[in-house]
Amino acid sequence: MSERAVGTAERAALDRLQARMVAIRCEQYRLLEDVAELERLGVAVSTGNRTTERLLQDSLRIDLKDARRLVGESEDLTPQLSLRGEPLPVRMPNTARVMAEGLVDDDHVEIIRKAMARLTKAENVDPWDVVDAERILADEATRLPPRALDKVAKRLLDHLDPDGAAPDEGADRWDELYVTRRRDGSLVIKGRFRDPVDAELIWEVFDTLATPTGPDDDRDRPSRNASALKDLVEDAAGPGGLAAEARREGATEPDTEPDTEPDGDAGADGRSPADDVQPALIPEPRRSEAPAPTGEALRSPGRPLLTITMDLRWLQLAIGHGTLDSGALSDPATIRRWACDAEIVPMVLGSKSEPLDIGRRSRLVPDAMRRALTFRDGGCAFPGCTRRPRRCHAHHVVHWAADEGPTCLENLTLLCRHHHQVIHHGHWTVQMIDGLPWFTPPRWVDPERRPRPGGQRRLLSR
Repeated sequence: MSERAVGTAERAALDRLQARMVAIRCEQYRLLEDVAELERLGVAVSTGNRTTERLLQDSLRIDLKDARRLVGESEDLTPQLSLRGEPLPVRMPNTARVMAEGLVDDDHVEIIRKAMARLTKAENVDPWDVVDAERILADEATRLPPRALDKVAKRLLDHLDPDGAAPDEGADRWDELYVTRRRDGSLVIKGRFRDPVDAELIWEVFDTLATPTGPDDDRDRPSRNASALKDLVEDAAGPGGLAAEARREGATEPDTEPDTEPDGDAGADGRSPADDVQPALIPEPRRSEAPAPTGEALRSPGRPLLTITMDLRWLQLAIGHGTLDSGALSDPATIRRWACDAEIVPMVLGSKSEPLDIGRRSRLVPDAMRRALTFRDGGCAFPGCTRRPRRCHAHHVVHWAADEGPTCLENLTLLCRHHHQVIHHGHWTVQMIDGLPWFTPPRWVDPERRPRPGGQRRLLSR
């Protein structure tokens, strides 16, 4: 929508819509205050109900789960009284404020409450970090839709409580894949892969092979996934494929490749990994003696199959987790195992979350630059967008051809196809501030045109 298309009548219609939504959200907070008043007056007991939840269920004709949600939100977002009748501070003051102002709705509040419930139960989390986290999430909720806020909350939780977010040990042993042949000769396939690294790699392969072949490709995603699986099977059954090789050599041949990982946590001299930083924290990638495959053309430069990001200290001490491009987590042992693969790119971070070492699949500078850009922005940097890095373009903030903008991290940001067009053809603008992208909306979105921070990983540096 351009500025010219927004005339007086159109602007008035937008203003009415926004004002009505703010009024509805404000009334929702008033409702929570009414619920708190019922609690203070003991109305549930006076009416013969055991709890306020039961009273709301009967009087408002709502489900019990919705009644419990109202009572829970009221307890977190409105002033309460102690058992002695003394006033207590609001548990989530920032969230209460933005909800009372009509800036967020129930979906935002639910996400923030779940995140705070996990943080308050987590061990070794500084209480001031908990307070700061509630402020950050309330602030982000005023700019983001619930789905994007949920991703922000997960990243913040994983940053503050890494051990609590790590995957369960041995979860990958429960992988399963059912392949059933029907009487008519067709196959039914259903399965689940619990290891997040396995799942990420499988997803990336299907995401690449299931890409529409062109503007005339009207197949839905399930149909394209089926074609991708058939392509994989055909490749495996080909002359140089895994199935053909297994038939030639025998699938039960023992593995003679020696282990490259030391046994236990200590070395031969009894020193632990934390005592001495080795020159290579991640094993050397395996290199096949066979000629390099020709599938490189399927992927554009700087987009390896998988990138795993992990803090250097966590990798040294074997604690915490690594983060995949999708936001899924993996434990340190799994990262070291997968880093042996030539198609897995490890990115190790220093104490200030700056990239210390970015694995390379080639010597081309754009490859490493693209991976650093992926780490910084985490996907489409446009506020509220959750598009993953692989579906994004590297956009020059200062145009490369027209304005002779340099090709460097300080002049690049990731944008999905849609938001790339919005920046080039719309009225949103982007500028780099302290090395990070900030986006300024048009006046019909924000009359004051206040810049908004971009990037999906920006919270980790706050």
